[in-house]
Amino acid sequence: MTNTTRNALILLVFFILFVALGGYYVLGYQPRQIKMKQLELESLNNQFLDVSTLTVMYDSLQRESEKIDSILYNMTKAIPFRQSVTDTYNDILNITKSFSRYTRVDIEYDKTETVGAASVDYFNISGQGEFIDVFKLIYELEKSRKLYKISELNLRNATLTTGKGEIRYQVEFDIKLESYFTADTNLALNYDHIKPKEFKFVSDLFYPIIQPDIPPNYDALLEVDGATLLAIIPDAVFIMDKNGNSYTLSEGDPVYLGYLTKINYDLQQCEFLLNRGGIIERVTLKLKAANIKEIKK
Repeated sequence: MTNTTRNALILLVFFILFVALGGYYVLGYQPRQIKMKQLELESLNNQFLDVSTLTVMYDSLQRESEKIDSILYNMTKAIPFRQSVTDTYNDILNITKSFSRYTRVDIEYDKTETVGAASVDYFNISGQGEFIDVFKLIYELEKSRKLYKISELNLRNATLTTGKGEIRYQVEFDIKLESYFTADTNLALNYDHIKPKEFKFVSDLFYPIIQPDIPPNYDALLEVDGATLLAIIPDAVFIMDKNGNSYTLSEGDPVYLGYLTKINYDLQQCEFLLNRGGIIERVTLKLKAANIKEIKK
């Protein structure tokens, strides 16, 4: 067989294969694929060509979304969205902005743990300060919409002596705080429009009823002990203390540890109400020869 004949046969075989494959693709495979796509297209058209149905579906989903948002917004607590522990630091620092200069707060970050879809930052908060400041710190953390949990709380009596020698009765505290957060933006809430909670002040539960220390007489007020009533008029009295200093006082004027509460011109006497470190005394000075002082507890 000549080379020309052999080459011609090879080309003929390739041509037959090409025609066979092309015919199968055009007449067999391609029509089936076109038919499947047409069926799929018809199915999609049947689902989405009805505008009224789509509108109803959209309205229903929107109402459901608003309902879920409303439930989340009105919950007492919600897990906030954040990615940094500095958010908790900032929240605590914002609370302490209104604290007395005699209150000290230390914040220490401990660790972070993952709990399901949320995470928890652990903090140790300690310090010493005025009772109302410590109460406000605890109150703000407990009542915050953000999920803060005080897992341990220790409170102790403490005192602080100022530069003037004044003794302030304070509270020493240790707080273990758990700060919950999530990185899922779908759970995030807008805290900017949440109505501020009402803060109610309470009396100092740690202030001693009877104080072991009585503050000095810094303002040089009249000391009733050892004082003598020298003269009395309807609206004022003239008194000399044990050191020979004289004072003219009217009802309501302050004295050391108390106030002049009453001037009785008819009985020729005046009354004082004194607070001696938590012990309340009524002291009466009478204008008479012996200038006797009466004390009523």
